[in-house]
Amino acid sequence: MFQVAPRHGRGLLILTAVAAIALSACGGGSKTSAPAGPTATSSITSLDTSQPSAGDQPTDNASPLDGAAAALAGLNSYKFKMTVIGGDLSDTLSGMPGAPANNVFKVSGTYIFAPAAAVDLTVAGSLHEISVGGNDYQDVGAQGSFTQSDAPTALVDQLSPAAIYSAFDFTSGFALVASKTTDPAGTDHYQAGDSALVEFASVSGVQNANWTADLWISKDGGYPVSISIVAAASATDKTVVYERTFELMDVNAATNTVTAPTNVTGA
Repeated sequence: MFQVAPRHGRGLLILTAVAAIALSACGGGSKTSAPAGPTATSSITSLDTSQPSAGDQPTDNASPLDGAAAALAGLNSYKFKMTVIGGDLSDTLSGMPGAPANNVFKVSGTYIFAPAAAVDLTVAGSLHEISVGGNDYQDVGAQGSFTQSDAPTALVDQLSPAAIYSAFDFTSGFALVASKTTDPAGTDHYQAGDSALVEFASVSGVQNANWTADLWISKDGGYPVSISIVAAASATDKTVVYERTFELMDVNAATNTVTAPTNVTGA
């Protein structure tokens, strides 16, 4: 969506160094201390064995999932909230000023793709970045004032729900399950079987953990409304060692807007 500029605005040396790290929504992760257990609704499945048995595999419902990534990329706008724990992306965020000590990163904001691209992105305690009207503004460390920069950082792309979704393969190993009252309205609920969970463990680099993965697809539009990929330390230790979750809100709403900040201290 956006390109990373080779130049950065004055006063952003710390963020420039952080953003220059090769970012990835997956990547290897070490165990982090997190206050909350898995958010996925399925029961935890142990992945300590190297190969799941064939009988444990769900019946694939691939056709509704094949076009989900394209449907997500085709949206005009949305608000979102996200949690990032573990992996290379978490390691990168942990190097930013004001990063939480427990390395549990709560991300939220607005992405607008049409008619003109704009982003308002907040990484709690670490960064508030606004890209609108061809200008980019960054509040590094959540200091309360913005510095104008030449162009968005790599985090604008790496923290988008589309980037998180595309890091994993949701097209196989998932089965349609019964809807629950806690499911997002107007969605079909898919849950990962062992084959998909083993793949997620491999992609993330987090082995010998207890994984769950759930996906909610809009019945009207076919895009992912919400995902929950969670690895707990063990069946008895519910400490989250890896998590990628997001939920979309106000999809294609006319009220989705991004405005430039007024508290800009420099260019």
